[in-house]
Amino acid sequence: KMAAIGTALMGKVLGHSAAEKAFRPWWDSLQDYLIYGLVMLGIILVPTAIITGTPLDCNFCQADHCSSTQKEFINEKEDPKFNAWWVKKYCTMNGAVEPFMLYFPYFLLLIALALVMIERVFLKAFKAGTKLEKFYSLLVRENVLDVKGDTEGVCTPSHDVVDGGREAIELRQSFRGTRNYFFSYLLRTIMELMVALILLVYMCWRGLPVLEHASTIICDVHSYYFECSGQPAQFYIYSLYITCTITIVYILCNVYNLLWLMFPCFGKLSRLMSTYRANMRDRAGDSLKTDKQLLGDLYDIYYNNRDLRLLLDLLATSSGVAPAIAIMTLFDKDFRDAMKPKIKHVVVSRDLGIAEVQFQEPRTGVRAALGDIHGVHLMYVAEIVPPAKSAVEAFESKYIPEEGELEDDIEMQPLRGFIQRACFHGLKNDVHYTMKISTVVNGKTICQVSEDIEDYHEKLPDDIEVYHKKLPEDTDTSNGGSVDLVKQQRQVKLQWLQSQATIDL
Repeated sequence: KMAAIGTALMGKVLGHSAAEKAFRPWWDSLQDYLIYGLVMLGIILVPTAIITGTPLDCNFCQADHCSSTQKEFINEKEDPKFNAWWVKKYCTMNGAVEPFMLYFPYFLLLIALALVMIERVFLKAFKAGTKLEKFYSLLVRENVLDVKGDTEGVCTPSHDVVDGGREAIELRQSFRGTRNYFFSYLLRTIMELMVALILLVYMCWRGLPVLEHASTIICDVHSYYFECSGQPAQFYIYSLYITCTITIVYILCNVYNLLWLMFPCFGKLSRLMSTYRANMRDRAGDSLKTDKQLLGDLYDIYYNNRDLRLLLDLLATSSGVAPAIAIMTLFDKDFRDAMKPKIKHVVVSRDLGIAEVQFQEPRTGVRAALGDIHGVHLMYVAEIVPPAKSAVEAFESKYIPEEGELEDDIEMQPLRGFIQRACFHGLKNDVHYTMKISTVVNGKTICQVSEDIEDYHEKLPDDIEVYHKKLPEDTDTSNGGSVDLVKQQRQVKLQWLQSQATIDL
């Protein structure tokens, strides 16, 4: 029953929307579990709360048997024979029991409630939730994130990223010149840190001494001393130790969060983008161009926009760097185009059932800068849709920078790119196929180009036709030739095409 209550509370009070989960870093998730631990601990202790049903039993102090904190209490008068039930209730409520012990289980629940309410209040006060929902809506609509199961609200990166649209432009404009979400997140973190510190100091300075000396309670009833016992003091001490540990971990999470906000080196995307800017500046050499001129729209999207930068950093922390880069390609067309590979040529032979695509890796400074950043792995995936006998091929990223003077547009300046080739087998005559080349960062697709294979444009290039004529003719099956031999000769043709065909790009 207690577990059911805790689960319900976790869902209703500590629960988060799908948008909040998508941008929730690991330390915030850890804080949620810490608060959940406090709630569960409080629920476990509530049945033992002294205020709801006093467990005390009191006895009239006799001789020198009553002592507390090295002080003796001796009755000089005879036992007044007060009612035992009245005495225990009187001793519970008249101040003999310290308020910290009296309300300890509810104190734990109050701590959890206070920490939760801080976050909720700042989200409402700064209207940060609205921006979060709009951003998340764009991520889902553009397939940067996909929701798996409406009830669970679990977000996973998708693999078919489109090129943005009006909503991306509107969202980008709504973030221009605003810092509401950043200050909301910063002030929330500072407030949570201060509240947690105050509670920790109070528990250690006031609560711990009370519980350590609460094994016996001396109660003054109309100038008669009674010795009371029965309170779960030892259980409360262990619970307080656990509470202090949870609070310390919670404080450390907020300290890390504060450092992460103030120092970019703590965030993986921030380190990546700082390296990218440094690489672009290095490639510019002694150029007098400003960062805005070098980085283009990306400067306003990330480097000079507190709110959007924070959301992208949070997205990178919760879902990886690739979705954050993907959303930046939606906001900045030049950045997106600079990440896309270029299909140079598609060769198809329906008779042989083969298709070959040749593409060139992005030949831009964007591609070169990202390739030098530690922790960012780029690769390209060529696929044919619908799948043929061979449907997908993956290629490691390779390129060779070009020496010489730099052009004016550093972001889009060409390099001597690397040509990749993919060959697919088993094409059918009556099926319409599409070639797709995807740019994959750290295992996630961030942009894609495609080209349809036309039914009436399937001739091999002239240079391949020349090689084709050099091959021996197929065996004439009408003169007793073997069908297997025909297939074998066609396989020889296929191998010849793959090894000899060279397209002049």
